[in-house]
Amino acid sequence: MGIKEVERIKAITKPIKAVIISSQRSGSTFLTSYLDSHPQVYCPFGEPLIGAQYKGNIPAILSPYRVPSGLWLHIVSGAWRPVKLLDNFYATQGASVNICKVMYNQLTNIRARQYFLNNTDIRVIHLRRANLLQQYVSKLIKLKGSKLGRKDPFPTKAVPVVSIYVSPQKAIKEMRRVQNWFHQYEQLLSKHPKIELVYETMIVGQSLSPEAAKSVHNFLGLESVPMSSDLVKVNPQKLELMVKNYDELASNLKGTEFECFLD
Repeated sequence: MGIKEVERIKAITKPIKAVIISSQRSGSTFLTSYLDSHPQVYCPFGEPLIGAQYKGNIPAILSPYRVPSGLWLHIVSGAWRPVKLLDNFYATQGASVNICKVMYNQLTNIRARQYFLNNTDIRVIHLRRANLLQQYVSKLIKLKGSKLGRKDPFPTKAVPVVSIYVSPQKAIKEMRRVQNWFHQYEQLLSKHPKIELVYETMIVGQSLSPEAAKSVHNFLGLESVPMSSDLVKVNPQKLELMVKNYDELASNLKGTEFECFLD
């Protein structure tokens, strides 16, 4: 077999590259878990740009502290070299499609952002949450999870409902930031093959809705097989059950573009 034939076979068998781009608490972990249940897909848990694929243990002296642990993981995982890290991820053999998850705030790294902008062959699943207020409250609950008795941020069974105080000003600032990010990356990724999924209409039980599943299968060229995730929704639909100062929050959001997200 000649060199040209070998290269041709390599090109044919090279995995399709794809990425889920979103913001925290948008259903992205559920989606990666769901996609990874397909035999043709490699979609590991976590985000490579923050070293989530590192297999070693964080030193015991650092593990109780989020920031030092994150910095240590960033260094030893190679996340400080995003181009090499992403090249290695997409070169992984064994599946027809390699998909990673990337958050908007991780793309503030210029080299990481440029990697995705330059590689227009990467298929983009742009995931968003329609109710930005629900998303922000969910994010706050996750960040304070251990103090609220929620040690596992991604449970596989129902957990007790918890409530927190929400600063109206910080909520408005965060919602505008996420909204702006979505529109920014819609423009920046306009040359990529792309589909949009919305959290509120995407999930049915522990699977995707028939419409979302069909869209994903067609987009990635996947065979139709049963797929599911072990993860479950943990927060109620009503914000009033999660926000201690709901009346204050509602009063501050009245008259803003985010009023529609209230109960």
